Amino acid sequence: MNPSDIKQLQNVCMAIGELKSQQTEVLPHNGHQSLYFENDEITTGLVNNKTEIKIHLLTGQLLYFHNEVGHFIDLTKDNIYEKLSNITKKYNLIMPEIKLDNVSHGQLSEFYSYAVKAKRTIELFRMTLDGNFTLVHLWPHHLDFSVEWFTGKMGEQIGTGISPGDEQYADPYLYMNPYPFNPKVTQYNLPIGKWHTSSWKGIKVDRDDLGNYSQTEVSDLLSQLFLIAKKNFE
Repeated sequence: MNPSDIKQLQNVCMAIGELKSQQTEVLPHNGHQSLYFENDEITTGLVNNKTEIKIHLLTGQLLYFHNEVGHFIDLTKDNIYEKLSNITKKYNLIMPEIKLDNVSHGQLSEFYSYAVKAKRTIELFRMTLDGNFTLVHLWPHHLDFSVEWFTGKMGEQIGTGISPGDEQYADPYLYMNPYPFNPKVTQYNLPIGKWHTSSWKGIKVDRDDLGNYSQTEVSDLLSQLFLIAKKNFE
């Protein structure tokens, strides 16, 4: 899936992510900007026990709920910016200055196929973690799924995720980012993938490297990489 093929959907996700951030306090690790993928929907989750904005990927409907009042936008044919602006005015929110074009059913279907597999893979890995870690977040700016694990020391963490591709890489890839990054960790050989030290730093596994591995097998590989990534803090 080329990121440019889902640009319209990505822009809508960025808009609702910004609307979420206006209605919640700033959370650690930018959690106030994150979205989730649940029950065939991209959602903000319930914000301040009042508001939820979600996109149903099978129908193309954007649903905006505030208390018991609901609003509906058809992303495939409605004037999204105009309708969403009218909704945000009702609740004294600032409409994000993001170009919002109609989203095709093809985009919705393509992202849905990716999201089901990506979320499941990261969730299987997440179930193996001990200690402190986040839910599986969907990040609007790149539409990647990730979970953050924390060592227990201030500022130390490992992010593990799946990207559909981005400005730097057109094809999907897995990543694992120990932070702050210690270059000495690159001395360790990896069972799959390679060390990535330009721009972001960590482990990158290309889609082609995964071949025909099942989701469970990919999760097992992530667990092996995680043990190596933890050596970053030794």
